[in-house]
Amino acid sequence: MGQITAAILSNLVQVFLLATGLLYLLLSFRGFWGLKRPPRAARRRRFALLLPAHDEEGVIGLAVESLRRLDYPAELFDVFVVADHCTDGTSAAAAAAGAKVLDHSGPGLKAGKGRALKWATPRVLAAGCDALCYFDADSLAHPGFLRAMNDRLETGAEAVQGRQLAKNTRVWLSRVLAAGHIVSNRFFQLPKQALGLSATLHGKGMCFTAATAARFPWDETCLTEDLEMQMRLAAAGVRIEWEPAAVVYDEEPETLTQYLTRTIRWTRGSLDTARRHLARLCARALLKADPRAFEAALYCAQTYRFALVGAGALLLWASHDRFNLILWVYARLPGVELAFKALALLPLFVYPGAALLLERAPARLVAAYFLQPLLGALRLPVFVAGVLRGTDFWGRTEHTSRVAIADLVGGTPGVMEEP
Repeated sequence: MGQITAAILSNLVQVFLLATGLLYLLLSFRGFWGLKRPPRAARRRRFALLLPAHDEEGVIGLAVESLRRLDYPAELFDVFVVADHCTDGTSAAAAAAGAKVLDHSGPGLKAGKGRALKWATPRVLAAGCDALCYFDADSLAHPGFLRAMNDRLETGAEAVQGRQLAKNTRVWLSRVLAAGHIVSNRFFQLPKQALGLSATLHGKGMCFTAATAARFPWDETCLTEDLEMQMRLAAAGVRIEWEPAAVVYDEEPETLTQYLTRTIRWTRGSLDTARRHLARLCARALLKADPRAFEAALYCAQTYRFALVGAGALLLWASHDRFNLILWVYARLPGVELAFKALALLPLFVYPGAALLLERAPARLVAAYFLQPLLGALRLPVFVAGVLRGTDFWGRTEHTSRVAIADLVGGTPGVMEEP
């Protein structure tokens, strides 16, 4: 009886992992075609731009400068920097660059990005705006960011994520991560936007209508407040749209220490988010036949993939004498072995080549994409470290890249549009 149970569970785990991979692979095919731009809106909304910062004196001025240079009427947007328990000159640097500084420190206030955002958002909304955009202290915005967001909001969007690119590509690690952004934008975010699903929030380059920002306050305890917000919106039936013309540049880690610190924090936060929202997302997907909630649940469940793979391997070993559906299909159906090999090669060769041609990405980034397996080898220890860490682990990443928006705007890949 034990072997039969193990065999059933083993087959279920294998089918889930295979079906999930095939689903996202099929979705990704839509990335070979572009998106149609929304029409240029006649109405111009008023925006508030919010940057939380903790001891970011070295980069906050460049971030504010990029926002002050946005190609949008200056009287229709304000830049707010939330100085979150800063002990350096962040507040002075932000004010000198032209931002309005909100001091998040003092008795009763604890440091943390989620806490700072939750505290600052209602204060910024009280100043009056139609929509609120969020950035990080190390991020830069393309001059056309607000124009593109305004057009997207005028189509009825309530929440929008901009297209994220890397601002620093000096070393091999940042190049690998930069290449990953290009491939993800084209073959993950674009297909989901085109097919009516929700985009993935990235913590910067996000835009919510004032009503949405007021309705959904930020969680002050989760280590990945953007992912937690993404799942909360999906569980409430709010679609997150993706706007490729609203480009935001993010700083990527340049050392393995920076990369591991950030990734462990993300893993810990992802596990916490899945614990909170996975059941709600599954319930909405089943009870309301909501495809967005279904896809969000699948995406949320990916944080358990290493645990599922490990459990599947143990179950397979425990039931090795019993029927195995995947092995049966692989052995019995003609052409399956060749098909599996071809599908495995798509993300390794076809997608980087497509990114080079369709996004006009620099050749050095496409070459760097082939170093992804080096980072893949770190995923298991990162997952284990994320499981062992508590929810109070922040693991702040030091930001050291001194890149200005003027260094980047000349090399921005083209906007993805239909011909």
